[in-house]
Amino acid sequence: MRTKDLEVALDRYGGDLTRWPAKLAGEAEALIAGDADAARMAAAARALDATLDEAMQPLPVDAAFLGRITAHVGETPHHEVAVRATPRFAAWAGAAMVAFLVTGYAVGATLPDGYTQDDDAPLAGLLIGSDTGDSASGVATVDTGSQM
Repeated sequence: MRTKDLEVALDRYGGDLTRWPAKLAGEAEALIAGDADAARMAAAARALDATLDEAMQPLPVDAAFLGRITAHVGETPHHEVAVRATPRFAAWAGAAMVAFLVTGYAVGATLPDGYTQDDDAPLAGLLIGSDTGDSASGVATVDTGSQM
C-alpha cells in the first residue's frame, strides 16, 4: 500500500481501522507504523471521525428545555398572511415543472447506455467537463462511452 492508497482508503472507510476490510487494514497498519506522513494522515482521519461523532450526538431534551421554548412562543408577534393560489402562480408553477421535466429528459438522454451508479465518471464528465480535451484550444470533450 502506498500513501496515496492510504489517503483514498481513509476517505472511504474512515480513521477506525477496525471498520476496514481485513486485508486493507493490515496493509494500512504496516504503512502507518513505518511512515510518518501516513501516521499523520491516520491521526487526522481519527480526529475528523471523533469530531463528526461528537457533532452527531442528539441534544439533551428535558422538561426545562421544552419549557424555555414554549415560554417564548407567545412573545413573538405573528402576522397573519393569507397565501392563495392565483392564475399567475399556477402559470409560473406549470412553467417551472415543464422546465424541470425537459432538463431531466435532456440529462437522461445524454447519459451513455448501460450507465450505473457505480460508475459516476460519465455523469461527472457531463457536469464538470472532461480533462481529455484539446488543451491548446481550451475545448473539452466528453466521452459518452457508447460504442457503434
